[in-house]
Amino acid sequence: MKVGVIMPAAFSDAGEFLADVRALEAAGAEMVGLEGDDPEQQVLLGAVAAVTHRIRLKVPGPGPGEMLGKLSRGRAIGETPGETWIAIEMPPDRESWSAALHEHEAAGATGVIVRWDPRLIDLLRNPEPDDRSDLQMSVG
Repeated sequence: MKVGVIMPAAFSDAGEFLADVRALEAAGAEMVGLEGDDPEQQVLLGAVAAVTHRIRLKVPGPGPGEMLGKLSRGRAIGETPGETWIAIEMPPDRESWSAALHEHEAAGATGVIVRWDPRLIDLLRNPEPDDRSDLQMSVG
């Protein structure tokens, strides 16, 4: 099941914001978008495009402007015909996360979209409740 993340358009530290987006990409997120719809979001998506290489960039409306299309090397998308993305609330725990993914996958959805939460990186890396081998390896 694919996961898209809506990031806040306001932040206090640009380096931390971009590091979070890169961590989402490394953890397997398929798509990232921003809250709001004004020209500043296009600038911020340009910065995201510059520091990522795989993740798709969700823009409001039918599609990106020409410059953002170039900066993202074709990864900026507007509407996604043939795909069904379901917006969900951030589940409270790993079991709920896994259940939500399985439920929407069984219903035929392409993916789910959630608002940014720092827990997402861990959930993307370890979606199943019982798989905590990463922690077992780190503690010996």
